[in-house]
Amino acid sequence: MKQQPLHGLIRLLGTVLLLLALSASSPLPSAEANYFSDLYNGLQQFSELPGEVNELQESYRQTVEELEKTKDELGATKDQLSQTVEDMESYRTQNSALQEQNRQLALVVDELREDRAARESYIRRIKITIFTGVGLIMGYFILVRLIRFGMRRRSNQGDRLR
Repeated sequence: MKQQPLHGLIRLLGTVLLLLALSASSPLPSAEANYFSDLYNGLQQFSELPGEVNELQESYRQTVEELEKTKDELGATKDQLSQTVEDMESYRTQNSALQEQNRQLALVVDELREDRAARESYIRRIKITIFTGVGLIMGYFILVRLIRFGMRRRSNQGDRLR
């Protein structure tokens, strides 16, 4: 019975040696020949990983710094925006006050124009009244002179007739 396990072991050992001999004697494909170069390249890439990790960490740190800088700029922009909004509200208030003042000044200007027009109309009426009075007085004196002249002429003609 003990021979059977020994016999199986010998058979297994023979099969392994046969496979090893066949694989050693057969030409190796080129893909299998690259095992060592692939292993070397893998080890080389593995050894380069800490450098790449350091580069990634540096890139991450720069990105974080840029993000913080952008946040600061955004905060400053928000401050500027709130200041601009406050300025706009101030300008609106001033604009409303100036519009009210402008409306009041327009009313005053309209009143002054009306007063000036009324004064000019009054002065025009006074001038017309004065010129009419002077014209009537002159007309009266001219008419009296003409009547006197006419009466004298008739009187002189009447004296001639007598």
